[in-house]
Amino acid sequence: MKNKKQVREVIDTNLFVSGLFSEQGYTYELQQLWVKGAFELAVSEKILKEIKATLLKPYIQEKLFNYQGEEEEIIELIREKAFVITKDLYETDRIKSDRTDNKFLACALEADVDFIVSGDNHLLKLKHCHGIQIVNARIFVGKLLNK
Repeated sequence: MKNKKQVREVIDTNLFVSGLFSEQGYTYELQQLWVKGAFELAVSEKILKEIKATLLKPYIQEKLFNYQGEEEEIIELIREKAFVITKDLYETDRIKSDRTDNKFLACALEADVDFIVSGDNHLLKLKHCHGIQIVNARIFVGKLLNK
């Protein structure tokens, strides 16, 4: 049997944070598969900054966290468990309608990932970027679990 390289991917911020709230569904499964090591997560400093800003929003703090500073623990968990934290060396302007989404493409290129997993139409409508597949959580989870 051939030794296959582990799947590496970038998850957009909304899916990542949604997975923290969920107790079922594809975003939950995505989080669980990551924690269990079923794929390698690639993030960049820009993505981590966006995740932290999202976690600091008052309605998320109120709903998700039990104590102040818990968002820092999540960021540290990501730093510990992520395969690659890119240095934001790549830049792209492929997405014109929401330029903030370009950070996911840039991270994916720098980290040489297999997938970008997103719920964002700006990314999903690209379908691929330099050979990297852009899929939603349902498709990615299905591919990992061979569904």
